[in-house]
Amino acid sequence: MKQYINKIKWFRNAALILSVLVLSVSCEDILDEQPISEISPANFWQNNSDALAGIIGVYDGMQPAYRQNHFLWGDFRSDSHRLSESGAASLDVIELVQQNITPGNQTVLRWDDLYELINRANQAIKYIPTIPNYDENLLAEAYALRAFSYFNAIRVWGAVPLNTEPTESILDLQKQRTPAATILNDVIIPDMLKAEELMAIPNSKFRFSEASILCLQAEVYMWEKEYDKAKVALDKMMALGGYSLVTSVQAWEDLFYNTPQSPDTPDGRGKIQTGPELIFSIRFDLAEVQGNPGPGNGIDNRSGVFGLYFAGIPSVNISKTLEAKWQERFPIDSIGWVTKYPNVAPAVTLPTGTVYGDWRYFLSREGGYENNIPNARIAKWAKSNFSPAFDDTDIVIYRYAGMLLLLAEAENQINEDGVRALELVNQLRTARKLPNVTMEEFGATKEEREDYILDERQFELLGEGKRWWDLRRTDKALEVLNPILDSLGSPPLTTDRLLFPIYFEHLVENPNLLPQNTGY
Repeated sequence: MKQYINKIKWFRNAALILSVLVLSVSCEDILDEQPISEISPANFWQNNSDALAGIIGVYDGMQPAYRQNHFLWGDFRSDSHRLSESGAASLDVIELVQQNITPGNQTVLRWDDLYELINRANQAIKYIPTIPNYDENLLAEAYALRAFSYFNAIRVWGAVPLNTEPTESILDLQKQRTPAATILNDVIIPDMLKAEELMAIPNSKFRFSEASILCLQAEVYMWEKEYDKAKVALDKMMALGGYSLVTSVQAWEDLFYNTPQSPDTPDGRGKIQTGPELIFSIRFDLAEVQGNPGPGNGIDNRSGVFGLYFAGIPSVNISKTLEAKWQERFPIDSIGWVTKYPNVAPAVTLPTGTVYGDWRYFLSREGGYENNIPNARIAKWAKSNFSPAFDDTDIVIYRYAGMLLLLAEAENQINEDGVRALELVNQLRTARKLPNVTMEEFGATKEEREDYILDERQFELLGEGKRWWDLRRTDKALEVLNPILDSLGSPPLTTDRLLFPIYFEHLVENPNLLPQNTGY
């Protein structure tokens, strides 16, 4: 066991030396601190035990790369959030929410950790095939991880430097940016298809499997508006089996729930985060030594959920726009509910009375069913303030409900009548014990139905890092956000500012990255 652990520790340190990047390390079950041996990369990859250690190192790199950025990139620019009146938000967060990002936004724009992750995947892709009788599943994971990371990179920045070989000298860090379309067509799509070809493991909660590779394919194809291909990928994923919608309020809450017991939460049940909807998540574990070895503040192996959503004085609240839309669709007063849904009884009854409205609204909102907090934070995971140093909340990347609604979007684009898309939306509504949608309510046109599905995704996936990308890929970001910005007296969002800027220090370190993205 010690020899195996030392191999993983060597891989981490080798990745640091070869990439000339900042490395933060934290991997489940890797607590041994014995010294590593001095061997070259080519000599490390000798057998499948080495390959597994290398792949664990790649997943290890997902923690710092996505612990906060999954949410900052995918949610904080959307209409789901507004700045808290407390004034506690950092300047970096303020820029995101107000659509006024500057190239000095270090929290959001540094890509060191992301490229460290890519570099580790490149090493695995280069060296695993040199191993006799290598495990093809491990190589599939490396391809999937690289595809996933580059897909995020081009969605955030557009053109970025492209590395498909391990970084082995400082010269490798002085590349020009490659157009996003080239990266998509020459790397992301071939990688995700190669991953599917090699992968023989249907399901795995914390590692790429057939199911999560197909989810990645569906997201990529939806981004490209290749709806037929997205439908094929999603149909294949669902045909694998192993996943289903939860059908109770408690089971839905347990998908996310991570509230330790404390004086403020005496009934806290700790970390749950289990259920048949969870396809792929980034795992965090308090058993890992904090910041081991970890640069900076030493919490790169801790999740970012508590710090962003529910720690100390709130920096962001659920937007009033979203709350109003949610309550309009599912009235929270008895008269409104009975008027709109006269034949449907609400799913939740408490000792204090019946809860009207969408119970997901209350379980996602600070204050819960009491609904007595006017400016509420997202409380989907934690129900009280906890230190980010103790945050082991798994970050959900792919969930069955999200994929079901993505399939509804694809079906709506493919089929003019909207019947199949409506069936899929109502499949989710039935599981959530909410009223089914009529065709009249769903919409007479493809665009009306698309808007309806996007709203359903916003309700179901609140805070899961999906809303900004939903607005981007459907070309609705300006349409949705500019009325909100106008009401706040803020300048409008423009097309040339949909991408994020390149961090200014990266431009200083590598002038070949110039020019800066348009609009900044």
